Amino acid sequence: MFNLRKLIVLIVLTSVLSACKMGKQVHSFFSPISENELAVINDSKFIDAISFKNSGDFEKAIELLNQIIKTKGEKAPAYFELAKIFRAKSKNEQAVEYINYAVDLNPKNKWYINYKINLTRELGLYDQCEKTYLLRQKTFPSNTDYDIELSDFYVFRKNYTKALKIHNKIEEKIGISHNINFNKFLIYKGLNNYEKSEEEIKKLISTFPGNSNYYIHFADFKFQHGEDSSALQIYDEALQFIPNNPYILNELAKYYFLDHQKEKAKSLYKEIIKNPGFELPEKRHILNKFKRLSEFDESLFGFTKSIMILASNLHPYDPSINLITADYIYDSQNYKESIYYYEKVVEVKPNDYGAWIQLVISYYNISNYREMLKKSSDALVLFPTQPSFYLYNGIARIQMQQYERAIEILEEGNDLIVSTDKKLKAQFLSSLGDVYHAFGEHQKSDDYFELSLELDSENYFVLNNYAYYLSERNVKLEKAKKMSEKSNLLNPGEASFEDTYGWILFQLGKYEEALNWLKKSELNGGNSSAVINEHIGDVYEKLGQREKALKYWKLANHIGGGSEQLLNKLKQK
Repeated sequence: MFNLRKLIVLIVLTSVLSACKMGKQVHSFFSPISENELAVINDSKFIDAISFKNSGDFEKAIELLNQIIKTKGEKAPAYFELAKIFRAKSKNEQAVEYINYAVDLNPKNKWYINYKINLTRELGLYDQCEKTYLLRQKTFPSNTDYDIELSDFYVFRKNYTKALKIHNKIEEKIGISHNINFNKFLIYKGLNNYEKSEEEIKKLISTFPGNSNYYIHFADFKFQHGEDSSALQIYDEALQFIPNNPYILNELAKYYFLDHQKEKAKSLYKEIIKNPGFELPEKRHILNKFKRLSEFDESLFGFTKSIMILASNLHPYDPSINLITADYIYDSQNYKESIYYYEKVVEVKPNDYGAWIQLVISYYNISNYREMLKKSSDALVLFPTQPSFYLYNGIARIQMQQYERAIEILEEGNDLIVSTDKKLKAQFLSSLGDVYHAFGEHQKSDDYFELSLELDSENYFVLNNYAYYLSERNVKLEKAKKMSEKSNLLNPGEASFEDTYGWILFQLGKYEEALNWLKKSELNGGNSSAVINEHIGDVYEKLGQREKALKYWKLANHIGGGSEQLLNKLKQK
């Protein structure tokens, strides 16, 4: 700023010296300042004022702008800047006062006029706003955009007559156009003027026969008036001009679906999904719509899945469509199939954290621990600060009996957890309990489970696992019984939880009660578990029912995965 002032002073001095050389009279120190000199001084002050305003020092800016106003120089720019400053200070009355001065001094300056329009509209000073719109229209009569803005203002103020008058004037000038005639259609529609509404939309269709939106709006207009057959006829006419237009077909599909012609609708939806002219966001909208509908109508599950797979196959590199498909199939508990689509998502979009998590969990759900380990390791390279992948990597290593490495990974991930995420920390602690149990370090295992339950006492998986480990060791059975009871209350009908409770009762010598719980477990899916079948056989043996015991032991042996003692039980006579 200092250098700028020096430059201005030099300019003034140069002007003075030039005037001397040319023989012009120069005023003395006490004589009046010339207009040119005043302009230079005011320009300097104006530049400084803008600098102060931009840096937030409004008071210094106001002081300099007021100095300009008190002179005989150009004042409108100073008033304009003062209006903006006082608006920023929320002193609206003064802002309006200053912008009025600016416009009065220079009524042809579009920046001043536009600012006044916006300011008065924001403040609800609609009479002043309208007058300023009209001033601008008079000053710039050939600017159609300004006419449209004025008509929009009249629509906003619900002064439809004035709005239509301006629209008609513009139409005479430029002919039929979307901005003008579609607005007229909407206005007449809002006024319930059937004939005029129809007239305007027909103009647009006649002028732009390849635009599907106009047919859709016209058909909707007919539907709203209960003229379904006319609406369908409009769609037929549209398809003659633009065959197989997916947007028209989409409207027809929606109509047939709501009209209970579901098979017809489904056929159209498949055509629409196949159509390359139908934009991806619209396809995603259809997929998500049927995803929601199928939650309430199970009969739609097969169709919904089919259009999702169709869309995924047609767009193998679109991560969002493949993610919708993967999630839908995952939610149906078809984890093996969901893996295929999650793989496609992370291949195209490797930074999709959610897809990686679901992919890893899907492998866990089908007990493919080798792939679970591989994918969680890949994810750790991409997300080295995300604790969840350390957890799943550790769990996979436990299942693959890589206990030492599992402990390292789990402890590393545990250190990354923020203190507020108690549930996740509880999962890490319980997994460390699992691995130390597998190691045979039972005291460490128990300690980790206790710490986990301190953080999340309602975690039924932790309650069940801890209870089962205690029952296996035949220690603290009453404590185990309470934890198992709680896990079954929190998550009823879970076969493995019912097996745990039955086995604890067995260890306590309560064989009849144990059999009751183990049979519940069998009915809830435990019939495919070697461990549960072996447990049922053990109870029958204690009850003296050897034949039934052998039946369940044989079944456990056939399934595979029973205890080391199972073969010895079968050999006993």
